[in-house]
Amino acid sequence: MEKLVELLLGKVWPTLSATAKDVQVLFQSNTSFLGLMKTRSDICARAWLFGVVVAIGLVVLGLPALRSAGVKPSVELVGVMTLMNWFLIAIYGVCFGIAARLLRTSRPMMVSVNTFFFLSAWLVVLKLFEMPALGARFTAIAQSCTVDGYEAAVHAAIRGNQMAYNSDWFVVAGYMGFAYLIARMQTTLHDFGWMRAMVATTLGMMFLGVVAGYVQGPIISQLICSYGRDL
Repeated sequence: MEKLVELLLGKVWPTLSATAKDVQVLFQSNTSFLGLMKTRSDICARAWLFGVVVAIGLVVLGLPALRSAGVKPSVELVGVMTLMNWFLIAIYGVCFGIAARLLRTSRPMMVSVNTFFFLSAWLVVLKLFEMPALGARFTAIAQSCTVDGYEAAVHAAIRGNQMAYNSDWFVVAGYMGFAYLIARMQTTLHDFGWMRAMVATTLGMMFLGVVAGYVQGPIISQLICSYGRDL
């Protein structure tokens, strides 16, 4: 017990406090925050911890959509989806890091990954607007578990629900704002001009789209179908 208390007070609490200060800087001044992250070229425990918080937030906001699809949330499912979201956030950061490397940045890949963990807070905001479309999407996936391919069912479900359709367009607009944040990240972290930053951002978003389509989508579909069958 004493060792646990010592661990919490000696390591965990200082990391939590430092993470909270970083988040405060992020919301107070984006420029100051990016200048701060520019120096973190190794694994940043604060950033990775904040990534866990974001991953949990994404799962919590997705629970109503899971219920509407007939999937009963469980501790195991929440744990699996939190881990999945965290890894996906890390991979997305790698996508933008690779894009910056292709544009000949001198910064290590980890700078982009660490920074993206913090900027992924924007994904939680987007998830709020995506909730109506997410419900329709998850329901369509659950109904197409016995059929090869789910994309057609998902598109049909969203087109057939006006609220879900509008929600989808709000998310598209939100991603445009997110792309602007990423472009600012590329200019400050990697000392890119705006043209170079826009190219790097476009490449990163393309890589992210590939991951979302070929990794994230199939994993979510498998989780919904697997846990839905267990009811």
